[in-house]
Amino acid sequence: MLKGESVLDCGGPLPLSKGPTVPPYLWRFSKTVQPAKLTTHLNVPTIWKRLSVNIPWRKWLRPRNAVLLFLIVLVIGVIITFFGDAIIEFFQSPDPSASRILVLEDSDPDYRNPPFNDRVISFSPRGQTFPKLTNLNICETIGGFRILTVSPDREFFLVCENVSNHLIACRTQTGARLWTLDGDFSAASVAPDGTTYVALGGTIHGAKTLVIDRQGKIIRDAKVGGTDIALDSDRKILWLVGSTIRKCDLDLNVLAESPRLPWCAVSLDVNPDGSVWAAERRHSQTAQSSNRLLRISASGIGIEKAVGLDFSPACVRVDRSDGSIWVTGGASRTPFTARLLDAIEKTTGHLPTGKKLRNFLTRSRSSSCTCKFNAEGKLLVKIEHGGHTLDIDALDGSVWIAGGSKIFHHSRTGKKISQFSSTSNTEKYIVVLPPGKR
Repeated sequence: MLKGESVLDCGGPLPLSKGPTVPPYLWRFSKTVQPAKLTTHLNVPTIWKRLSVNIPWRKWLRPRNAVLLFLIVLVIGVIITFFGDAIIEFFQSPDPSASRILVLEDSDPDYRNPPFNDRVISFSPRGQTFPKLTNLNICETIGGFRILTVSPDREFFLVCENVSNHLIACRTQTGARLWTLDGDFSAASVAPDGTTYVALGGTIHGAKTLVIDRQGKIIRDAKVGGTDIALDSDRKILWLVGSTIRKCDLDLNVLAESPRLPWCAVSLDVNPDGSVWAAERRHSQTAQSSNRLLRISASGIGIEKAVGLDFSPACVRVDRSDGSIWVTGGASRTPFTARLLDAIEKTTGHLPTGKKLRNFLTRSRSSSCTCKFNAEGKLLVKIEHGGHTLDIDALDGSVWIAGGSKIFHHSRTGKKISQFSSTSNTEKYIVVLPPGKR
């Protein structure tokens, strides 16, 4: 460039004396720019038309290239379908102040032959796992009992090892074992002073309940039991559910008991006003049994409210800040193909479909969901996935759900915050820990 020569003198069009100057990014659309044709060259459709000439559309429409483009789109679709959740988990950024959780996994289907691989692990806010207790032997249960529970001061947690018949206490921080007791334990709850109340019995009726001190010594027992247990430490009341719902004092004296349920309740939690919500399940071979939530009065005498459910509840928890209720569970349904086949065979008689085809057409489909109700039992939120247990974070009211193959975290309004892949596809038991604990 010579001294006194402008930038536009170097191959670009000269600035016009009248009207706007042509921007440099439009130079390639015209060899020369004439004042009389300026409007035409600045017209957007004209620019797009000239631009499209330089894009090799026809080349990509050739048969060979079209097939290649289709395969690329297909591969991207497969990646999104099978690895989409993993990609989301990798890039998501959960709140670093969020609570950690403990999960007891029934990850080993063989509960007869050692070694046994069921375990307790903790999840960090970003989904990192830390093993706490291994070589456990547990099996599936009919509900989300408090098989895994944590002391209110979060110093230790308890595991009811329901196949090996042990109650194990471990330090939350390290997972080191503190003490172990033998027995057919089904659920446990811990008082603020570290005293543990634990139910025993392998049936819905329960066998008895023990009171254990912080050092693992049995200080009291009584022949009153259940499948799940909840402690109201403010009122010094113990609640047990199973074939009935029982209200006891901390000396294990029964203060009130509900009439016998058609089948059983499998989970319960305490309301801020001293009443309780219990999850009752339907059994296919038990008449008048139903899937519903029951609110039992603080006196323990009668049912204040019943809320029908369109799924089988496994676990219920109460948000103490407002009395709202979260419940999770699942259901199996008869597919349309089975109903259609049944309708046809009522007219034609049995069709020779073959065993494999008949099994494919008639096998039931399973689903799960999680619902939130207000204190009066009105539905607020429904989430189209669920699990065997859930727990509420007292810091923000969010809920953690132990799904079949994933751990889900939702806000108190039901919005998904995060999800983590798990190492098993079976039942899990989950409890929330405050920040700073592993």
